[in-house]
Amino acid sequence: MQYNISFDICAIVIFVFVLVLFLARKNYATSSNAAYLILLVDSLVAAVSDAITGYTIPNADKVPIFFNYFINSVFFLSMNTVLFWYCYYLLRIIYKTRPFTLLNKLFLIVCGMVDVILITSNPWTKAIFYFDGYEYCSGNLKIVLYIVSFLILLNCVFETIRNRDSLKIGQILGMVSVTVGNLFSVIFQMFHPNELITSFTVSMALLVIYMSIQDVDNYVDPLTRAFNQQAFEDTLSGFVKTRNPFTIVTVKLQDFRKVNETAGIVAGNRILEMIASRLRNIVGKENLFYNSGTRFTVLIHDKGMDENSIISQIKFDLRREFQVGDIELRLRPQLIVVRYPDHGKTSFELEDAITYCMRQLEKSNTQEVIYADSLILKQVKRNADMDRIMREAMHNYGFKVFYQPIRDAATGEYHSCEALLRLYDEDYGFISPEEFIPRAEKSGLIIEIGEYVFEEVCKTIRSRKFEQLGIDYVEINLSAVQCIQRDLRDKLQVIMKRYHVKPEMINLEITETAAVSSSEQLLDFMNVMLHGGIRFSLDDYGSGLANMNYLLMYPFNIVKLDKMLIWKAFSQERALVALKYTIEMLKELNYEIIAEGVETKEQADGLAAMGCDKFQGFLYSKPIEKDEFVDFIRKNKAESYGD
Repeated sequence: MQYNISFDICAIVIFVFVLVLFLARKNYATSSNAAYLILLVDSLVAAVSDAITGYTIPNADKVPIFFNYFINSVFFLSMNTVLFWYCYYLLRIIYKTRPFTLLNKLFLIVCGMVDVILITSNPWTKAIFYFDGYEYCSGNLKIVLYIVSFLILLNCVFETIRNRDSLKIGQILGMVSVTVGNLFSVIFQMFHPNELITSFTVSMALLVIYMSIQDVDNYVDPLTRAFNQQAFEDTLSGFVKTRNPFTIVTVKLQDFRKVNETAGIVAGNRILEMIASRLRNIVGKENLFYNSGTRFTVLIHDKGMDENSIISQIKFDLRREFQVGDIELRLRPQLIVVRYPDHGKTSFELEDAITYCMRQLEKSNTQEVIYADSLILKQVKRNADMDRIMREAMHNYGFKVFYQPIRDAATGEYHSCEALLRLYDEDYGFISPEEFIPRAEKSGLIIEIGEYVFEEVCKTIRSRKFEQLGIDYVEINLSAVQCIQRDLRDKLQVIMKRYHVKPEMINLEITETAAVSSSEQLLDFMNVMLHGGIRFSLDDYGSGLANMNYLLMYPFNIVKLDKMLIWKAFSQERALVALKYTIEMLKELNYEIIAEGVETKEQADGLAAMGCDKFQGFLYSKPIEKDEFVDFIRKNKAESYGD
């Protein structure tokens, strides 16, 4: 049988071309980059060995038999491990710093062992191929290699689809096209063994990956050409896994905003480039990261890098004047020093320590260097405890949903309430939502917690028969992280249908933070949910500077006045005037107004006179558990009926 090796020749040219490009570019040291390099080299070996076998097999009478066994074994081993490394590379792209699932690990190990054992033992078993005289023959178990390859590719498709939310559209299209192309080549090769197309298909696949997925600029900031925040997070996670001590030095430039104001944004950008260049000269390009704004981070991990010397050099070099055109500027750098494992045993704890130190810098503009200390360690430990407590609370009923009645100003009746989440721990007691909610948003737990709250409310609406109690709707808070979920609408609708809750029974509260961070996604979500019957309220109105813009941008039905605005109005004359005109404006815009934090009769009477529709606060009831809330509503109805 004669083999067509022209596809192999083309594949070798493509592999060499991509390999040269890859090695010539500035590649960031990630596990996915390492896997891609192994994949390239392995594929090149497979293509070369495949081309050689295209000559040695038809000329078996002229080639030593041991060489034919050797080169064919090299081809099978390299070609089948190509798919192994491709699957590993894809999983590294998907999971990034997260560990693989146990099932994925076992799957790769089993597939790899099956291939390696069958191929390396073939010279004795003849299970994959053998030579009958000078004729090349396929072994009885060769089909197993195709089956393993088929399973690996199916797993690639499955993982890509299952984790599509964590991937960009370009990555999804690239991975799917590559996987489908490889799957086609495996099937084609089974039925057309003389057409050596597999290596060519792999070469095209790796070219597509290089162009659409393996983009090194994903890790490089385009302005400073330093590695970016994503690169920092990945590197930090990798360093922690080694368990070797290292130091993180975060550099922040004080009052940099004045540079943009006096010299212009172009000059400011030029100075950022110069800062990156000076830091790069001190620590090298592989240890420098640009986080955002005027914040850079340096990693000191090599024994040859002297921490004190580097810190002194950074302070000296960044204090030197920066010349931009005819302008000379001087900056004041501030440094934060955090060490592993002294100030955190995980990347999350270390970033917490940096964040906490950053707040300390904001309070003390005079400090040049802040070293993480025992107070910071205490806060980091508390943050870690909060994460643990919240994770455990999701499984041991540590979270409780309380309900705070909302009183109608005109009738004194209660036809609505707000659902409020509470967290209790045996060691910490009741933990304030002002502490655990921001923490949950940062850790990502807020998505799971938000679904739990929504489901608990729907379950309570049905089990406690809120409609029969005269409750028109329940207010539920949405966090900024929830608002940017693409499938949030579907999740909420599924839960409401499960408990047969009418959409009109739900009012979703949106905070200023959520509105800022979600914009277009939030507007689309609100319009769809409004069409379905759910209403929306803008929470904490008066706490920020841009609330008026949100009223004009989003279709809110209700505006809730922030409690601090209420309290200040009844202690300061000017604040009272501002509150009066605020309420008057909202009434003109036809919003229903709810005043939060009502604690005295004076406040209630004054707010009613100004035109507030409803009150919420301790004057009437604190947040209470569902059964206590039901008793409260029944008692109020009985008193109203008695009146």
